[in-house]
Amino acid sequence: MPAVTSNIVPLRHARPGVVAYVKTPAEWFVANSGWIQGRDGVVLIDTCGTEQATLELVRDVRKYAGGRELTVAITHAHGEHHNGLGVALRDGGTALAAPGALDLVKAGPQTYGNVFTYTGWGNLEPPEPESVHPVTGWRHVDLGDAAADVVAVPGVAHTAGDLVVHEPRSGTLFTGDLVVIGDTPVAVHGSIPGWLDALDWLQDTFRPRTLVPGHGPVANPGHTAFHAMRVYLEWLLEVTERQTDFTRLARQASLRWPSWRNPERHIGNLMRAYADQHGRKLDVDLAIDAILAAAGGRIDLDYLLDREPVRQIS
Repeated sequence: MPAVTSNIVPLRHARPGVVAYVKTPAEWFVANSGWIQGRDGVVLIDTCGTEQATLELVRDVRKYAGGRELTVAITHAHGEHHNGLGVALRDGGTALAAPGALDLVKAGPQTYGNVFTYTGWGNLEPPEPESVHPVTGWRHVDLGDAAADVVAVPGVAHTAGDLVVHEPRSGTLFTGDLVVIGDTPVAVHGSIPGWLDALDWLQDTFRPRTLVPGHGPVANPGHTAFHAMRVYLEWLLEVTERQTDFTRLARQASLRWPSWRNPERHIGNLMRAYADQHGRKLDVDLAIDAILAAAGGRIDLDYLLDREPVRQIS
């Protein structure tokens, strides 16, 4: 496994007002984040899954943004995006989350002991509950000479509590895991039809010029990221309309999307799609067990993540 690299990608060239913090390779617990800064404040989009990675992220934010007032927008309640919130807020600040994610975010780090083996979480702690606030619609955050729109996603999509962050002047949209590039999405905690609706809503509402996905590289105008997500999600619904051999269908998915990392996730997504369109409640634990069986057992994060981190400025 190569070292995990954190690429600091300024998206406005006059000054680093909008920065994508892109982690590679796209792996379990390797997720993107970023920030938008103005004269008076900075909005950090997501944290990291471990204490050390979050400390490095915050160090880089402070290197560019100094001591400006910090607001952390959590795109959804999966551990690689919110585990470090308490770490990021050690020196003050506030956090924003969608109502459907609020309780999990306030509860603190998720290490998923049934899914992962890992010894490098560090000293993770939950945020102070009063520092985390719900975003029920559209929250405009004035940063001085810049602004960030933090917007809750209608309905259930990737999860029951997604939000996105938009920087209007550059047209940059931080999508969280509603869009991933080069990595197999994870759908077991959400809704496939709701996710498809959310993709349409994102395009119609924001018409973004630049996408910062939850996993994978930054996408510029003309990129097929939305289309690729839609094709995959629609395929999940199509093939599970009358078929229940999820193992065979997962093999088909791996052949159809051979370059996507973490193909073991296909089987859980197929189970989610079948439940969604047949009006059944998905047993999420059973779906995760199927993913782990496809992966050959619990995921070893000590192997995947414990390499000397490398930081680059693009």
